Amino acid sequence: MFRKIIRAATFILLSVAPGSILLAQAPPRIVEPVTESAFARLRGTTHRLATPATRIGRAPADLPMERILLKLKRSPVQQKDLDQLLADLQNPASGSFHNWLTPEQFGQRFGPAQQDLDAITAWLQSHGFQINEIAKGRNTIEFSGTALQVETAFRTEIHRYRLDREEHTANSTDIAMPSALEPVVSGVVSLHSFPHRSFAHVLRSSGIEPLENVGGGHALTPYDFATIYNVAPLWSGGFDGAGQTIAIPGRSNITISDVATFRRTFGLPPNVPRITINGVDPGLTSSEVEADLDIQWAGVVAKGATVQFVASKSTATTDGVDLSSTFVVNDNTASVISLSFGSCEAHLNSENQYFNDLWAQAAAQGMSVFVSAGDSGSAGCDPPRTFLLNFNTTKPASEGLVVNGLASSPNNVAVGGTQFNDVASPSSYWNPANDTNLASARGYIPELVWNESSYTGSLGSSNSLFAGSGGVSSIYPTPAWQTGRGVPFEDPGSSGQHHRYLPDVSLSGSLHDGYQVYQGGKVLTVGGTSASSPAM
Repeated sequence: MFRKIIRAATFILLSVAPGSILLAQAPPRIVEPVTESAFARLRGTTHRLATPATRIGRAPADLPMERILLKLKRSPVQQKDLDQLLADLQNPASGSFHNWLTPEQFGQRFGPAQQDLDAITAWLQSHGFQINEIAKGRNTIEFSGTALQVETAFRTEIHRYRLDREEHTANSTDIAMPSALEPVVSGVVSLHSFPHRSFAHVLRSSGIEPLENVGGGHALTPYDFATIYNVAPLWSGGFDGAGQTIAIPGRSNITISDVATFRRTFGLPPNVPRITINGVDPGLTSSEVEADLDIQWAGVVAKGATVQFVASKSTATTDGVDLSSTFVVNDNTASVISLSFGSCEAHLNSENQYFNDLWAQAAAQGMSVFVSAGDSGSAGCDPPRTFLLNFNTTKPASEGLVVNGLASSPNNVAVGGTQFNDVASPSSYWNPANDTNLASARGYIPELVWNESSYTGSLGSSNSLFAGSGGVSSIYPTPAWQTGRGVPFEDPGSSGQHHRYLPDVSLSGSLHDGYQVYQGGKVLTVGGTSASSPAM
């Protein structure tokens, strides 16, 4: 089953030149005049957290609504063509095997015609919007305006909401658009500022020296990880990621000296990450630890690879993670993407299709996408609450059993978490002191299903929900590649049910043996599938 998962996700680290393919221009699908008199209401485009109970008032008319992503859709013929291409790209018997597309080729083959793009941008401009960019893959159009312009164009109201002492903006009703645009436009990715969750969980800062143990567990260093997961033979064989690029989408800048300190401290080559600020610099935000974790650990096993970090500032309409992900796929310079954020499928609405289409484009370009499955069991829709250990915690699921919509597409690998079974006999698996590489692991440590929902350690205890997430997608059917022993099959008599199962693969994510990360010159011990995804 693992081989099938890897094939489906284009899990490769090879340098392959894109194929030279002649593509015909798609026929226009917007054939009626774009008028305001005939419009369609797009159901399910109001965020579930934008409720009358959390509403605190109307947003100012001049509130900047920047970097909105208009979601474009494929025709049924194009979708069928893409499904076949994604299968052929992984089929050694096909003439299209590993014949990857460029973003421009993808857009020409699977995007709308130029005539359609002209009609859409003309409609946006007629409402006073500024067109920022049409994505190379023709999946989205980025534009900006004000709250009043959004309200007028999309027939809704923009309100302010307060949730967990934080203020957000969002459309208060489902949006509407001219009916003539329906064949090409599926709506906007989002018109709200409710953020995706980071899955990085910080246990504590340990000062400036690496820890040997934390709360009875151990803090993983790069050479601990290499010992436990038998990475050394790969390095000895020359497989260390050299010549490859791993892209990390984020929404906070970093202090680059932290990466240099991490790599110098733990004996890794001094590869400097490539930092791209996509638009306005977001500065150092609460997501900095997520960025530090992802950048530092994506470059551990692949210690010779280039890590490309893309930081985009979140706006009143669009999460910076979405903007960075769009940039990374259309930039097409990375062979691997790792993303460590999440929102439940029910909260994403049309954004589910955005990520599914974006990861499909990545797969067609030969990019492997790894996404954290989550850390709240199946309670990913429940609002986060902060408890003792700085977990993003929840009560037992009250909003349904759900999965992370950023990870549930069949076009990515969903990475879950495990925990080491080293409690009964820690001396069997750990040396009493660190070696010269600051590692103490003796070898492989057996792994268990991860559940630290009632944490007890040197800092106390917390009755919080902190466990590996997984389950069944409410959107996607079982992908053809997700078969094997232990994977339930689609029941022929259950048409309409969906069975895309998460996660696909898992490795250590628990805080009992958390990952060491440098931030602000100090060492943090961090757990969660935020660590599992870049490490994988």
